[in-house]
Amino acid sequence: MASLRRVSGNAAEKVKHHLKGAASRAKEAAATCKGNAKATTYLWKLSAGSVVAEYKATARVTRAACKAKMAPVAAKVAPAVAACKAKAASAAMVCSDLARVAGVSSYRSARKNWDKASEWGKENWEKAGVVASRVRVRVDRHPVSPLLYITLLCVGIGAVAFNGMYTKAYVAYVNGEEVGVVSSEEELSSIVGNVETRVASVLGEEYSYDAEITLAPTYLDAGTQTNARAVEDALFEDTGAMMNAYAVSVDGQELGYAQTSEELQTMLDNVTEPYLNEQTVEHHFTQDVEIYEVEVPSNTQFTPDTLQSTLSGNKEEAEYVTVERGDTFNSIAEAAGLTGDELQALNPDADGSQLTVGDQLLVKQAVPMLTVETVVTETYEETIQSPVEYVDNPNLYEGTTRLKAAGQDGVEKIEARITCINGQETQREEVSRTTVQEATTTYMYQGTKEKPATASTGSFIWPLSGTITSRFGYRNIFGSTSFHSGLDIAAPYGTQISAADGGTVTFAGWRGSYGQTVIITHDDGTVTYYAHCSSLLVNAGDKVYQGQAIARVGMTGTATGYHCHFEVRVNGKSVNPENYL
Repeated sequence: MASLRRVSGNAAEKVKHHLKGAASRAKEAAATCKGNAKATTYLWKLSAGSVVAEYKATARVTRAACKAKMAPVAAKVAPAVAACKAKAASAAMVCSDLARVAGVSSYRSARKNWDKASEWGKENWEKAGVVASRVRVRVDRHPVSPLLYITLLCVGIGAVAFNGMYTKAYVAYVNGEEVGVVSSEEELSSIVGNVETRVASVLGEEYSYDAEITLAPTYLDAGTQTNARAVEDALFEDTGAMMNAYAVSVDGQELGYAQTSEELQTMLDNVTEPYLNEQTVEHHFTQDVEIYEVEVPSNTQFTPDTLQSTLSGNKEEAEYVTVERGDTFNSIAEAAGLTGDELQALNPDADGSQLTVGDQLLVKQAVPMLTVETVVTETYEETIQSPVEYVDNPNLYEGTTRLKAAGQDGVEKIEARITCINGQETQREEVSRTTVQEATTTYMYQGTKEKPATASTGSFIWPLSGTITSRFGYRNIFGSTSFHSGLDIAAPYGTQISAADGGTVTFAGWRGSYGQTVIITHDDGTVTYYAHCSSLLVNAGDKVYQGQAIARVGMTGTATGYHCHFEVRVNGKSVNPENYL
């Protein structure tokens, strides 16, 4: 039977014409085959009719006679089936001869009619099965013509071959638009359930899919897979559960969404804008910031004000500790995981030896969500200090100088690239330096007379000449009142800063908001601070004399212009420097 199925599947046309040739040897089909090639199209129907007619004609035969004749019939059927297999191989030649006899047009017509007959076979497969079943019963009861039996057998083979070649499926349409192919209504129902579950998960609420879905039957080549996943995705998209939007992320963390990328870019520009000016040549975020398109749930609420606050705010807030009874500077530092120097750097105005209950100390700086690094180009003039030549004077103590003949400072024009982090200068790179005016030499007497053990004189001189831009005491800056613990003396960048009196350098380096700072402890315990320097000329432990150059003016730390913050502390408390100058 499997062999016959392959014969039918290999060439329906060959079997058709073989049957046509077989029928030509039968009196019932000979006249029809010779007269009209279209008779082949209806061969299945005619064959089935012939079987039924013969059944009626032989119905009178007794059951006993039928049994007696059954053995010879069975013997004849087996060779006939074998003959059918053998003759199928030469069916192509027979078909060609018949086509020439019938004419090319009849041949083509027969092919078309054969296709129609195949469709008829699909639609009536079950009917043919019933007829074949009845015929088998009648053959059991009555002898039939081997030719008719073979004819019916070949018809069944053709139908089985068709079923082996095609699989029934359904084309799915949503609101009249094709979305894919499913294997059954049950599969479609399962797909709809999956879609409802997905949408409910996205929206966070129950959902029922109510779009119009229709199915149209179709036939696929055997082995062809349906595309249920594509149907599910199409239905999910049809629900409108997701919509396009734009996301902004910082170091891979999505912070929020907006309807357009322009909205997000404007928010980022709002973060950078306060740090930009006409001299800014470069700016960027130190974090990895991205804007990209995403799909979000359709019920997503866009909150631009909240997102702007997130981008402009802190990732981690500053942390403070309130001083309680029994606290010491070191115990607070240790509890915060800091060294004493680190805590002092965070609180440059704090006196660790005199804490007051209720005071607040910063133990952790705020971490901004976004850090803006800018590079600006700046051109400014710098003073070239008059070179000094010393002339020995035995009437002056060692380390003491007196002016003999004043020289004149020179002027240089500097072009620099200044790097800032959130507005605070972190690096200065000199691009060019041009001398505008040469400096002339200053001649100074220097003492050779042995000096007393202490270098302090007991009185202070001004550390530099300049304009006082902020005095000691409370002041209002940017709308808030704060206490200023010293004098701000403005001067050009690089101006020399001198020691107000002799003493020992107890600190020289970076000191939080003070920037580059020199601290000198004098013989009587008084301490002087020189802050916001651009460069330092001494080191901790150095002995300095009054008027000695110790640093140069800058704007490091928290500063709004080039100046020296000069501070005097007595017994650890800040006092007004103008009372000591």
